[in-house]
Amino acid sequence: MAPDAAAPAAVPGPGPGPGDAPRRGRRAPWGGAAAAAAVLVVGGALLQQHEIAEERGRRRAVLERADLAARAIEDDLSRSLAAAHALAALVRHADIDRFEEVADDLLAHYGGISSLQLAPGGVLTRIHPLAGNEAALGLDLLADPGHRASAERTIQSRELTAEGPFELRQGGQGVVGRIAVFRPAPGGGEAFWGFVAVAVRLPEVVSRTRVAALSAAGLDWALRRDGAAQPFASSGGALPRLAVAVKVRLPGEAWELDVAPREGWVRWGGLVMPAALLVLVAAAIGLLAQRLLRLPEELRRAVDERTAALALANRRLAAELVERQRAEEARQAAEAQARHGQKMEAVGLLAGGIAHDFNNLLTGILGYAELLGEPGTAADEAAAGIRQAARRGAALTRQLLGFARRGKYQQVPVDLHALVREVSELLERTLDKRIAIRHQLAAGTAVVRGDPDQLQQVVLNLAVNARDAMPSGGTLTFETAEVELDAEGTRARPGLAPGRHVAITVADTGVGIPAAVRERVFDPFFTTKPAGQGTGMGLAMVYGIVQNHGGWVGFESEEGRGARFTVLLPEAPAAERDEGVPAGAPEHGAGRVLVADDERGVRETTARLLRRLGYDALPAASLAEALEVQGRGALDLALVDLAMPAGDGPETLRALRRAQPELPAVLMTGYGLDARVRDALQGGFRGILHKPFSVEELAAEVARAVRRRGA
Repeated sequence: MAPDAAAPAAVPGPGPGPGDAPRRGRRAPWGGAAAAAAVLVVGGALLQQHEIAEERGRRRAVLERADLAARAIEDDLSRSLAAAHALAALVRHADIDRFEEVADDLLAHYGGISSLQLAPGGVLTRIHPLAGNEAALGLDLLADPGHRASAERTIQSRELTAEGPFELRQGGQGVVGRIAVFRPAPGGGEAFWGFVAVAVRLPEVVSRTRVAALSAAGLDWALRRDGAAQPFASSGGALPRLAVAVKVRLPGEAWELDVAPREGWVRWGGLVMPAALLVLVAAAIGLLAQRLLRLPEELRRAVDERTAALALANRRLAAELVERQRAEEARQAAEAQARHGQKMEAVGLLAGGIAHDFNNLLTGILGYAELLGEPGTAADEAAAGIRQAARRGAALTRQLLGFARRGKYQQVPVDLHALVREVSELLERTLDKRIAIRHQLAAGTAVVRGDPDQLQQVVLNLAVNARDAMPSGGTLTFETAEVELDAEGTRARPGLAPGRHVAITVADTGVGIPAAVRERVFDPFFTTKPAGQGTGMGLAMVYGIVQNHGGWVGFESEEGRGARFTVLLPEAPAAERDEGVPAGAPEHGAGRVLVADDERGVRETTARLLRRLGYDALPAASLAEALEVQGRGALDLALVDLAMPAGDGPETLRALRRAQPELPAVLMTGYGLDARVRDALQGGFRGILHKPFSVEELAAEVARAVRRRGA
């Protein structure tokens, strides 16, 4: 046993020998530093990736702002420079003597124009307004070195060409849009007459558009010609560093808009806290590593547990950075969705404006058609066709405005029983013979107030939808019923008021509506039909029309067992339930009636139609002319357009009632039932005529207004 007892003394143990402590002491500082450096490298890489993602997001946001500003400049200048086409038409029709008159109208219609110019032979001879622009008179565009090249390009292209910016002779920077005008030559062909031009001051364009808002958002910007090194306009006098660039395209000219954050792309302030936290974590890990190298083996397991906890904290820090990045991306997506909603609202406003202009034209057409249709004239048949086309155009406009829920339908008693029978007769000639039509109509009347064309469209759309759901045949059922709704019943049907309603139901025995798509049934452009077999607008149009009639539409369906669509509409007052749709000859009358409208076609045809009805119709194109007509004798009624440029409808009525406080008035408008129309009706107008209107509608509304005065 002696060798066994001596073995421990002969073999060195794992404990530190005489030279181990100094070597471990030398390794400890280096090991701790290496651990701290590793943490700094990894953490720094994570911070760098996070900041790169943040910077990309900032660049996308700045690029979107720059693009919106560039498009705003293009739209503003294009809208202003387009006035040159009107001047060109003036010259081509040899109507130059009306230059100042037309120029005044263009200045009022097109915002942002500095001056309008005529340059016969290339020499500026007429400028409006002249005040402040005298220095530009006599400028020869084809001889002046600064303008010759652009003028020659305009002649060659025969299109609107923009030039600028450049220093205007009358002072300041400006942009000019020119059109070379050619007129018929005595010997045939065309001869160059000269130029028409529109001048716009550049500082005013900047202040009107989104460019000025860039500075308020903490962005530096600069405008320069495409390829030029120096800007002609900027927020700070020089090109921003590391800017995003967006093209600004004008007729025959191209600019570049450069935009960058004033404080730079890197947000150093946002890195201070993460960097400080990273340094602290690295220092802590370095100290722990140093202690680990110095601690005995029996304590190292406890230190390992602490290291694992710190590693978890580091992972949580990384996860938090990733979560912040995701939150930022979600915020940007929400902002993009909000911008999309604003664009759609702008499109809706544009559609409303187009409908207004279209209605003005239709009113003139309809009025002239009424005048052409005098009995016994050779134009009877043509006038009837014009009337029919104009009324179809008016119905189309009502459908478009109804879909947008901005239109005002005609309000007449409509017998839903008769309407269902008309639709049924139409369907019987077109439906598959395997589809049977049944009626379950309530006893008595089912009369509502509304637009018969639009309500027929509702029933027809629901019936066609039911037909498409029965490809193998089935039963199409029309039902009507009288419904009394209390407050509890209206809560389940938003938009309805308590009282008596008429229900019309269109039911089918078809395939039914899948549960997955029921919430989207009334969405525009949504359809479950194959491509090319449906637009997805039928039920969306039903929803819009019913809502605009103060009603409610809903459905019940079970997949494989058909569907029931029910429309609830307020019942017509008792006095109207036996009237049906009004018919008969227009009602005649007498009295002095003012017709105030800035559209000549609307004004003249309306006045002539009123004279046919027996009234003394007095036309006026503006507020001033209306007061002049009133000054020649008291009025019995005033028909006033809502949107006249020199004094709108409410303003004109207030001016007329200073002399005649009880003067009745009817509002004429091509707009839908928007806020302006509602405000006008609350401000004193006793009735409304929606353009285009027929002679029957005109006669009825005028007669009602006159009767109210006598009541």
